[in-house]
Amino acid sequence: GAVLVLAPGDPAPSVVQPGAAPPPSSDGCGLDPRPTGAPLREKAPAVADRLTAALTDAVRQRVAPGTTLGVHPTGQYPKGTQHGPLAFFHVFSALVAQEGGVCSGGEDYFMAAASTSEKARKGNVWAIVTRLGGNAAPAAECQQAPRDTQSTCHRRTGPHGETIVEETLTLPRGATVNRVDVTKPDGTGLTVEAENTARDAKLDDAPDMPSPPLSLTQLAEVALDPGLTLYP
Repeated sequence: GAVLVLAPGDPAPSVVQPGAAPPPSSDGCGLDPRPTGAPLREKAPAVADRLTAALTDAVRQRVAPGTTLGVHPTGQYPKGTQHGPLAFFHVFSALVAQEGGVCSGGEDYFMAAASTSEKARKGNVWAIVTRLGGNAAPAAECQQAPRDTQSTCHRRTGPHGETIVEETLTLPRGATVNRVDVTKPDGTGLTVEAENTARDAKLDDAPDMPSPPLSLTQLAEVALDPGLTLYP
């Protein structure tokens, strides 16, 4: 079967098919986890500020009226440094070669997260924006769902040639995850996710609201926002 490759702290595994040629690496890594897309023309803080404004506006337009955005543990980076609701931060780690051609680190992407609260209903939203290639790149095809998880998935093409993968996961205790992966023709990759749990659906918490704070359609609209690009 396919080999699952997880980047440290990365919620999006990438699947490497057996027999596939690994990406070339000058560091002797069997599989280079770093992005291979074009370098950015802006400094990381400027990118983060610009993406934060675009994401916050796009999400606020679509969540239920009266929804409050708050900080979320996923928005801590490095550990102990809490970023504001939907405030992007640059996740970066040096590539470290291990024995046997295995490499760790090599993270290089932007991430943002927020809790959502509307009366007694609580959920969360997070997003990753990255150059293409590497372990944080968005899925371009529907993947097999994790064990004990129900999944529905649909792949389509966006209005400007984007690859869009829309997936809903239902975990054993009933938590629901809406997830949209978008690959834009300009070389920007995005993953946006909404969960109906206050903490993290991967912890298998019970739901804290009937459905996630954003639907698949709304998440796709957010990801397709022209402001959410690494190459303005």
